Amino acid sequence: MKKLACASLVLALSLSAAEAAPCVYDMTPLPVTKGTVANITPTGVQLSDGTAVILPAEFLAHIHLNQKLAVRGLIATATHTVQALALDGNPPICPSTPAIPKGAFPGSPGYDTIHP
Repeated sequence: MKKLACASLVLALSLSAAEAAPCVYDMTPLPVTKGTVANITPTGVQLSDGTAVILPAEFLAHIHLNQKLAVRGLIATATHTVQALALDGNPPICPSTPAIPKGAFPGSPGYDTIHP
């Protein structure tokens, strides 16, 4: 447990003040997902147990293979996927801009597409 906390702290300290911020929202009720990074993907990482973790883009630059990772976020009910909203810690560390997925908006390529 101490090693995982230290790994989270090292990752948190490696983020500069411009990239990480105190969380605007209370992240403590969100479940914590822990594991070792087995693969780095364009949208996040895959843990050694097969769980896919979608990370905010500004956290991706600080992730390394075989690194211990603990995140707070939303867990998908049908797949082994976690939408990470913060790095677990005391207090949790959030990206400087909210990592809220945004849908199509007026003027975007997907906005005017009609799907049958």
